[in-house]
Amino acid sequence: MAKLYYGNGSCTLESGGSARGVQISFRGAIEIEDKTSDSFVIAQQKNGIIIFPIGEGTLNDLFDYVGELKILSVIVADNNGEKVPTTIHRVMDYTELLNTKSEDMTTKSEDLSSTYVSGRKVAKTLLKQPYINNLHTSTHDGELYFKDGTLYEGSFHIHLDDNSAMTGNKHTEESQDLYYHHGKPTRNKGVPYAAVEQGKQRKRQARKNLRKNRRRY
Repeated sequence: MAKLYYGNGSCTLESGGSARGVQISFRGAIEIEDKTSDSFVIAQQKNGIIIFPIGEGTLNDLFDYVGELKILSVIVADNNGEKVPTTIHRVMDYTELLNTKSEDMTTKSEDLSSTYVSGRKVAKTLLKQPYINNLHTSTHDGELYFKDGTLYEGSFHIHLDDNSAMTGNKHTEESQDLYYHHGKPTRNKGVPYAAVEQGKQRKRQARKNLRKNRRRY
């Protein structure tokens, strides 16, 4: 059993070391500051947040935020891609809403709803770290090319807003666009990078499970 805690500008997860991926559906708009390790990536699209692994380890601290956040549902997955039963716990600071005595409380229902806001309201959800940095073609599942068809080998990074891959550990003015085979652009706003990576991981895990089952028989 896992527990997701959020409120007061922070979102964390307790899973006993089993959580490898998280998918959150929420209402509101927030600025997200990634608090996961370098082994994980946070991606956002509309009112959904996906946290997925690109290395080893498990999830604990997820992200800090500014804005209005009301989590509606959460899916947590373990290393085998299996769902981990998870409960959602909202942590709020009522100190500004309470007087010295409980019988003196005069809080209105609309004031309680304001506790979904941390810091200030924002216009739209965005990531403070909009890139996946420090990637390398030697560990990447698939080949990347320059526009002229030349195979690229080396460091690259991903832009999470449109899934585009570019040369270099981090984005600079010298970064160049990278392509798939036959000049197909890596840029794709329609399908989140997280969804693509999760699909690849599910396929890899399915192949591993199939090999295990074959060895048993």
